[in-house]
Amino acid sequence: MKRVRIMGVMLLCMLLATFWSCNNNSMGNPLPRVSERKLDTNEINQYQAALAHFFDSILLRNERFSGGILVAKNGQILYEHYTGYADQDKTDSIDMDTRFHVASTSKTFTSIALMQQVQAGRVKLDDSLQVYFPLFPYKGITVRNLLNHSSGLPNYANLFPQYKWDPKRVASNTDVLYLFYANRPGLEFTPGSRFRYCNTNFALLALIVEKASGQFFPKYVQDSIFAKAGMQHSYVLSYQNPGDYLTSWDAAGRPYPFNFLDAIYGDKNVYTNCRDLLKYDSAIRHEVLLSKAWLDSAWTPSYTDKKYNDPIEQYGLGWRLKIFNDSLKIPYHNGWWHGNNAVFQRVIADTAVIIVTGNRFTNRIYSSSRAANVFRPYFYTSTDEEEVEQGQSGTKKQVVPARKTAVTSKRRSGKKR
Repeated sequence: MKRVRIMGVMLLCMLLATFWSCNNNSMGNPLPRVSERKLDTNEINQYQAALAHFFDSILLRNERFSGGILVAKNGQILYEHYTGYADQDKTDSIDMDTRFHVASTSKTFTSIALMQQVQAGRVKLDDSLQVYFPLFPYKGITVRNLLNHSSGLPNYANLFPQYKWDPKRVASNTDVLYLFYANRPGLEFTPGSRFRYCNTNFALLALIVEKASGQFFPKYVQDSIFAKAGMQHSYVLSYQNPGDYLTSWDAAGRPYPFNFLDAIYGDKNVYTNCRDLLKYDSAIRHEVLLSKAWLDSAWTPSYTDKKYNDPIEQYGLGWRLKIFNDSLKIPYHNGWWHGNNAVFQRVIADTAVIIVTGNRFTNRIYSSSRAANVFRPYFYTSTDEEEVEQGQSGTKKQVVPARKTAVTSKRRSGKKR
């Protein structure tokens, strides 16, 4: 009987220790909630060879590429490569510490920041904008409409010149809001009736995060996303820190100087590097930033992006989605602003991430999405096409597709509009 009592006490102690350990861990870095099997040497070598061949053929042979590439699976880096320069004089070689403006990939950070407010009960997705901006002159637009680009609001990049903004005066997010207050430009369509990608939506979402959290948006992202994810080399550029602007170059190698639109955040302006984006992926995967339920909500298709004439191309809440017929899903977001362009693609079924950053514009960066084929046959392709994000002009560059996906049904022929 004494032995039974001793064994019972020991078992109870073990259970309490386990409970205490889990609780302590939840207050710091949470335990992985997904399988992260360590890859063996043969697997790593096979992936490395396939990825080296892929990127050599589609990107690195292009002399214009200046940036970084990182592909990882189960948190293990399989391929990492840096080339080019971070300065005009070509003395500062790009390496793992080099920061890049990731342009519209920034929208995923804004989405997570907003969804954190929803998770905390401070914001409701179906709140009208008048809840946060009482004088907003349009009825029927909700927070959800901003997140899924169904608001009908016109692009602020086109409105500033239209209303004679002085280009010597640096614009802020509040200036975007007041542009609508003062001028009341017409909506492009009835809110909720269709999808149209528009940077205005995310500039306003950043202001909603500020209203709900009581923090300046760049500070909120620093505290609630970058710090929690361990992203020590990342920041959000704003009116308060224009000196942190980093030059980028067009395809011909001409630099883009800082201009009056470059301090607006939410739709863009996250500066980071490949290693920090890997940490971001890990924080998403382990639910450090947002619970699975709210991530799933963000990754649920709201609209098909018909501009690409491809039914797999969907948009959720701040995330682009590739949705395949066998339920495979790839949340991602490309970016383009000035000469910066980026790819951040989460290959969920294979616990992999594909990250590409560049500071000299080249369309070929967007073909990096097809590196997913290293893990399973997601795409069948015959050209180097891929979707290009909306940039500073407010329009997308047109690229003609020739892609067929391995797991989608036969689709109509035709070219992108």
